[in-house]
Amino acid sequence: MHNLVSGEVAVAVCSSIPIKGVSFILGNDLAGGRMLAAPEVVPFPVVSKRPDDLEKRFPEAFPVCVTTRAMSAKKKPDKEADSDIALFDTFLAKGDVLGFGKVFPSCDELKCEQGRDSTLSSLFDKVVPEDEMTAVSCCYFVDNGVLMRKWTSPTLSCHDDWSSVFQVVVPSVYRQDVLQLAHDHCLAGHMGIRKTLDRVMSHFFWPGVKSDVAEHCRTCHVCQVIGKPNQKIPPAPLHPIPAIGEPFERILIDCVGPLPRTKSGNQYLLTIMCTATRFPEAISLRRITASAISKALIKFFTVFGLPRIIQSDQGSNFMSRVFSQVLQQLSIEHQTSSAYHPESQGALERFHQTLKTMLRAYCKEFERDWDEGTPLLLFAAREVTQESLGFSPAELVFGHTVRGPLKLLKERWLANQSPSTNLLDFVCHFRSKLNKACELVRQNWGEAQERMKGWYDRSAKHRAFSPCEKVLVLLPILGSALQARFSGPYVVERRVGELDYLIKTPERKRKTRLCHVNLLKKYCERSQAGLSGVKAVAGVKTAAVLSTSIPVGEKEIDGVVERGVSCARLPNSEIVANLEVHLSYLDSPHQSDVTEAICKYPALFSDVPTCTNVLQHDIDVGDAAPIRQHPYRVNPEKRQLMSKEVDYMLQHGIAEPSASPWSSPCLLVDKSDRTPRFCTDPRKVNSVTKPDCYPLPRLDDCIDRVGSAAFVTKLDLLKGYWQVPLTQRAREISAFVTPDDFCQYRVMAFGMRNAPATFQRLVNLVLKGVAGCEAYLDDIVIYSSTWSRHIAQVEEVFGRLAAANLTVNLAKCEFGQATVAYLGKVVGLGVVCPIGAKVEAICCFGVPTSRGELERFLGMAGYYRSFCKNFATAAAPLTSLLSPKVHFVWTEMCQLAFENLKALLVSAPVLAAPDFNKPFKLAVDASDAGVGAALLQDDSSGVEHPVCYFSRKFDIHQKHYSTIEKEALALISALDHFDVYVSSSQVLVVYTDHNPLVFLNRMRNSNHRLMRWSLFLQGFNLEIKHIRGRDNVLADALSRA
Repeated sequence: MHNLVSGEVAVAVCSSIPIKGVSFILGNDLAGGRMLAAPEVVPFPVVSKRPDDLEKRFPEAFPVCVTTRAMSAKKKPDKEADSDIALFDTFLAKGDVLGFGKVFPSCDELKCEQGRDSTLSSLFDKVVPEDEMTAVSCCYFVDNGVLMRKWTSPTLSCHDDWSSVFQVVVPSVYRQDVLQLAHDHCLAGHMGIRKTLDRVMSHFFWPGVKSDVAEHCRTCHVCQVIGKPNQKIPPAPLHPIPAIGEPFERILIDCVGPLPRTKSGNQYLLTIMCTATRFPEAISLRRITASAISKALIKFFTVFGLPRIIQSDQGSNFMSRVFSQVLQQLSIEHQTSSAYHPESQGALERFHQTLKTMLRAYCKEFERDWDEGTPLLLFAAREVTQESLGFSPAELVFGHTVRGPLKLLKERWLANQSPSTNLLDFVCHFRSKLNKACELVRQNWGEAQERMKGWYDRSAKHRAFSPCEKVLVLLPILGSALQARFSGPYVVERRVGELDYLIKTPERKRKTRLCHVNLLKKYCERSQAGLSGVKAVAGVKTAAVLSTSIPVGEKEIDGVVERGVSCARLPNSEIVANLEVHLSYLDSPHQSDVTEAICKYPALFSDVPTCTNVLQHDIDVGDAAPIRQHPYRVNPEKRQLMSKEVDYMLQHGIAEPSASPWSSPCLLVDKSDRTPRFCTDPRKVNSVTKPDCYPLPRLDDCIDRVGSAAFVTKLDLLKGYWQVPLTQRAREISAFVTPDDFCQYRVMAFGMRNAPATFQRLVNLVLKGVAGCEAYLDDIVIYSSTWSRHIAQVEEVFGRLAAANLTVNLAKCEFGQATVAYLGKVVGLGVVCPIGAKVEAICCFGVPTSRGELERFLGMAGYYRSFCKNFATAAAPLTSLLSPKVHFVWTEMCQLAFENLKALLVSAPVLAAPDFNKPFKLAVDASDAGVGAALLQDDSSGVEHPVCYFSRKFDIHQKHYSTIEKEALALISALDHFDVYVSSSQVLVVYTDHNPLVFLNRMRNSNHRLMRWSLFLQGFNLEIKHIRGRDNVLADALSRA
């Protein structure tokens, strides 16, 4: 049987065939002439097409007359016989519609691979019988021959099957396929590490799954090219240009346009700027071709001379052969800036913004073409002082102040004639003046560059690439020059300068491209060696988001997930071993300084809290009789957790067995991440303990001192209270009891009365005299304005803490940050603002149903009242409900006030940190409801910024005051509230919209209340100014609901 011939044929039999591998030969004649002649014997011969075969393949090539109606009827499919839609008529006719791309193994193949995989051999030894699965939260079991894993959240009972996840343990050969389905597939969406891990671990598991998911997401080509919003490229440190050279030795040129066509036909501007003097020039042009630009430049050179260097961007007119020949003939070097990096010509680009604004104003006011006003506006730009230089461009070029309209008016008013001088004196004076100006320019420019570099480099990071390294480049999209995206990967050919690289772009028109480092990011290639056993990638940063399924932060030991918090913090030993990752937010020099400081004090960063040698905590109960309490009843699961916590404390010397007559019960309290915290209930012992009156620092004072810093480091002590030992008497009194143990603390426990006072006394003794350091309990902040001073302060604090035998928790420390979250507020860089998560929690607070819930809400919101302009009056309907004399009835007014308070917190402004070396200003106002005030201070530019807000309601009797008494009370209340800021000898400017208040100190009246207040004001150096009510916006808003 054959597709060409069938039936009986005559064959010849011989002993052997002279063709290797062939044992039977058929002649072409048996095929009836359908075989094409070939000089060789082949197993699959070429068959010629018969007419009927060709008709089936190419029906359009045959005339319709050869097919009768009867034949057409026979060929026509019987669609009426089946009313269902055929699969070949739908998209399902295509194979692999959802892009799975391959056929996955069967269950038997999975079992076989699980048995072969060496990485799973240890897991088979941990398999438990099915009847024991319900007693544990995490275990391995075999289901129908397949190795499975059961996982239950530690916050839930292991008996809750509804919360358990049953995962298939995946062998090495199939892990890449699972990751591609979970991340790369069209139904996966290329999500981040957290969501991809949750998706995988909802069904599958293998040892090292977290690191494999992180590596797969990090090396995904699509994710690297499109970029993620939270994966921004840190800019390179600012590289200042040389301070000053000879005038017009180096000039910047660029083109602006197209602009609206003028009557003269001009549509473009050629802008020129001297880098040394910042002298600008703008020439109107009809076209910006290379020849037109060359003619305009030559005209400019005839006035100011030939420069040595011309710097431009990579525009086609500047890169043309004509332009290059002109510069070559004039012996001028041509330098080009990096592509898509306007910062290379920042001075000229910034001048473009100023010039366009001035042109827009000129055209609006005088209704003339912009090219008519360009020379006039250039005169204005050259006359004013340049901020970085401290002199105007005209003064640096011409050596004197140009005669403008203001100078002309001054001369007319003074009627002075210019003094006459001889040529020699003029030249000497001219040279001396220019030399002094150049010295001052270098000084001012250097300070300005240092200041700008300090601000810019806060978020900058040094990055370098080696030749032949693969990178992604931010390039414009082909066909759309105004849009850009990452392209590549491309190969680095060589490094050009400190921040530029020459990149090979073979598939583009330009085979090489000069790119700034800010346009490049490293391309991570996916390893071909497999995924199992890969360590976690150091460069991957995941957001600390709580998950209700599989927490990313849990610790993996031999493939088993141990109980932990949702975002577990690493112990100090692991962080010290990998400091480069933990300090990756710092640039290399700063990172090296912090690493050196940490490595200098290794004893300061142990994994177990130590005990200080500075002081001990004592519990003085006087003559009180011992208090003995029974343990609280708990369920078996909590009882087991309590036993584990007690074993941990006994093992690490935090507690010891007790025979004391005192005892306090213990309980488990949920943390914010829903994991249990072991706590002792010492309320009855605290009731008989004598109080310690050692004061805690005021929160506002700590925040005020830290707020204006440029560098802030926050330190946290590892279980700070446990680092304070107890006296022998206090140990017996601190005894606690659980259902299984009776122990007593050896260290100061949480919840003890006077524990905050003792700990504050400890940190004050240890850190006394350290400049730029504040401590509120175990939260220590170090702040300074320069990095060299900051790192010296950090080392000094480390030395003090190490001498006191204290331990720092590196997981909660932040080094050299611009802003940090401290005492519930974000401080640093001269600003203070609320923490977003805290505000969100307040805004999510439900409608209070009792007086206690309302007190909790007002307490939470009141912590941020200094950010709210009208907190007191907005909250008035709610505070009136707190009185026990008033029935708690939630009205529409209360609901409106409740929503208004939330809206105030959401729109709370950013406050300026107070600078006690500068004078303050005060804006006050009063309304029928209450008083309000705003403490203000000018910044370096003379702009007023709010420092703090204050408002309060009037008492019942104060509502009957006269208008001037209410306004005076507003001033008195504001001065009393802001006394710590305004009590200095500097003049305090007070703004009020009530004019009689200006004359309060000079009034002669019989109002004794105003007279007393007038005497109170004598202690302040006030300058009261009247402003219109519509201008006193801040204080007016504070005093009204």
